[in-house]
Amino acid sequence: MRDDWKKFEGHVVNKMFPLRKFLGSTSHSAVFLTQSGHEPPKNLAIKFMSRGAKADSQVSLLLRASKLNHPDLLRLLPGGRCQLAGMDLVFVVMEYAEEDLGRVLPERTFTAKETREVLGPLLDALSHLHSQGLTHSHIKPSNIMAVGNQLKLSSDTVLPLGEPRPANRPFDAYDAPEASTALVAGSSDVWSLGVTLVEILTQRAPGSSQDSKADPTVPPNLPQPFLDIARQCLRRDPSLRWTTAQIADCLNPTPVLVGAPEVTAGAEKAAQVRVAAPESTGGAGKRAPAVVAAPKATGAAGKAMESTAGAWQDIYYYWVVLCKNYFFHMRQNLFFRHRIPLAATDPYAPVPPLDGPFKVRCDDCGKTYTYKRSDVLRYEQEITKSFTPHPLFR
Repeated sequence: MRDDWKKFEGHVVNKMFPLRKFLGSTSHSAVFLTQSGHEPPKNLAIKFMSRGAKADSQVSLLLRASKLNHPDLLRLLPGGRCQLAGMDLVFVVMEYAEEDLGRVLPERTFTAKETREVLGPLLDALSHLHSQGLTHSHIKPSNIMAVGNQLKLSSDTVLPLGEPRPANRPFDAYDAPEASTALVAGSSDVWSLGVTLVEILTQRAPGSSQDSKADPTVPPNLPQPFLDIARQCLRRDPSLRWTTAQIADCLNPTPVLVGAPEVTAGAEKAAQVRVAAPESTGGAGKRAPAVVAAPKATGAAGKAMESTAGAWQDIYYYWVVLCKNYFFHMRQNLFFRHRIPLAATDPYAPVPPLDGPFKVRCDDCGKTYTYKRSDVLRYEQEITKSFTPHPLFR
């Protein structure tokens, strides 16, 4: 592959996909921002890969991958062959991701909570791939994407289980020790997941040597259950590695149900004077029925409650856009994108008319992104800190 991909910006591939912006490349691939032909056009990514000896098999595999349907996998459109500047290439078109984890890790490590929220979707996506007779084959931080407010695993690198790895697929530090000799297996994905897990928590991949027969050294200060998961993923013997189901069980162990002790007559009478327990959430079960109703507030307490209820009448609405620097804001909230306030509004006003795209600078991360009128949302909130309304909304 070449190193001057940027000069192809503006070219159109197969009379369908304009190459709007060069996004990056590796020794065997290059990615561009492109757009769909529908109105309004939608941002997509197009990836070019060097054509192997079995190009028809490559295209067939990409077609198979495009039929995968899982919320934690990046969606693909059927790919094909193309020529670009005399190069015979295979390409695939996919959802456009605003960020990937590989760009974030050089800046900071993830907390245990964030790591748990990343690992869960990865396990779900991997379990689905393995159930479909496929392996991801290239798990690493740069293949963990942010699309909108959701994390997704790339799906353009999938390979069939039990087949040899293609000769044109390069190896890197995330590949299992047996990847160069053994048939493709789900256990190799587990190894790559273990390397990625350690890197998420420490910013460094675990030390390992291809010549060594010992398991890699996992930092002993990793928080649990990630220490156990990493150690069991990074076993040199593939048969000893945990499966995705075992990892999921360790991450979210099934609670053990213990039978309630028998209540005696005296204890039953005593229990009837207790106030009902607060409502439980998640898997804790339904709310326990109240035995004795809570006393009604009277006098000064009752008046205080009534005056507090009146505060709910003050509702504030603002025009906002969602910051596209998703991974930066994950440290504050993993699932809900940061909302940049533009101007105050009310429950009924339509979005102001805007002439074309406009730029907004995030009040938190400081980055500037381009938005369209359709990106403007009405949000019910009270802005506690001062901000300057966007010039288009004054």
